[in-house]
Amino acid sequence: MNKYLYIIVFSFVFVKSFSQSNTLTNSPYSLYGLGEKNLLNTGKTNGLGGTGIALPSSTMMNNLNPASYGAIPQNHFFFDVGINYQINNLSEAGNEDRKTNGNFSNIAFALPINEKSGVGLSLLPYTDVGYNFTSLQNNIEGSSEAYYTSIDGYGGINELAINYGISLGKKLRLGISGEVLFGKITEYETNYIGNNTLELIEQNYYSGFKAVFGVQYDASENISFGAVVNSPTNLGASQNQTVYQYQQNTQVASSSDENNIPDFSLPLDIGLGISSKLSEELTVSADYTREFWTATNQSDNLGTYVDRDFIGLGLEFLPQGNPLRYTNHIQYRLGMNYDSGNLEVSGIKTHNYSINVGLGLPLNTRSSSMFNLMYSYGKKGIVSDGLIQENYHTLSLNISLQDIWFVKRKFN
Repeated sequence: MNKYLYIIVFSFVFVKSFSQSNTLTNSPYSLYGLGEKNLLNTGKTNGLGGTGIALPSSTMMNNLNPASYGAIPQNHFFFDVGINYQINNLSEAGNEDRKTNGNFSNIAFALPINEKSGVGLSLLPYTDVGYNFTSLQNNIEGSSEAYYTSIDGYGGINELAINYGISLGKKLRLGISGEVLFGKITEYETNYIGNNTLELIEQNYYSGFKAVFGVQYDASENISFGAVVNSPTNLGASQNQTVYQYQQNTQVASSSDENNIPDFSLPLDIGLGISSKLSEELTVSADYTREFWTATNQSDNLGTYVDRDFIGLGLEFLPQGNPLRYTNHIQYRLGMNYDSGNLEVSGIKTHNYSINVGLGLPLNTRSSSMFNLMYSYGKKGIVSDGLIQENYHTLSLNISLQDIWFVKRKFN
């Protein structure tokens, strides 16, 4: 047991320190607001199109609904750590670019409190920021001359959550999650004016708390329903701004200030899900989520916030046959989703579509621990009115470990 505690503590510290200097995205759309919302999660849900609001945590950890923790089997322990690699192909008015990046995507563990309730802790990105714009030409007012600007941004918001779920009877599960949101978004802006250079560095810090409420109901042995409600909240904000001025590569001036910037509002978020076991081999899950961004009454300099809709569908196939054959324990997954986006730029929404395929590879024929692999292809935005179309390929690996604790050994 102690070795698992050491692994958990080391993993949380390592992932946190590593993620502070890396990002999960290279999307130009992460320039807006707090960045792109992270859609990757624990276990097999990535291969199911991001669905799982109705799935219990009986055979794997499900971080999409805290109520699922009420189904954790007694004496069981779940641990999940994920890594991610993404290729972004960007297109804009005949110009194309390719960017790649990789990082840890999550770390989480869960265990039962008793036969009716369970608890877990998770750390994962809430939003990701990673963009780069170079050689942007700007005209100097009242002059025929121009200057050029390069802008780089990185960082994002982290989510540290404590999840609790309880079973009320055999069919109903309730859950609650307390989430601490915190992070830093850094932007470097460099302006080149002749032989002079002006460098502006802005570091924006955000922190806050939000609660998530969940419910799951097993209508029968084969059909389950789920719902989650994310409470609206405000993230407190502050800014450190530093300015450097150079003449022919020699620094001639600098200044540093702490500025007050507006808090950032996160909206009410409601999600509904259904899971149905169509046969011993096939299970289907579907989710719908709506974020009420217009109710936050806030704006972005580059666009307008609009309500966001997410629709996902997932299929999982589990072969039946000789349990001694390894191939009969491999889980096959297919998922797809549509995300309307929460921003409207030049009257156009930044829609996102993706399709996912996944595999669950057990360690051996007797193990419940798995390597969960996922490949996703997606498209975001369009080439119109200065907007950028983004085609991306994502690979993710979740190492999902399951062990049995607190069981006395028996000797003959």
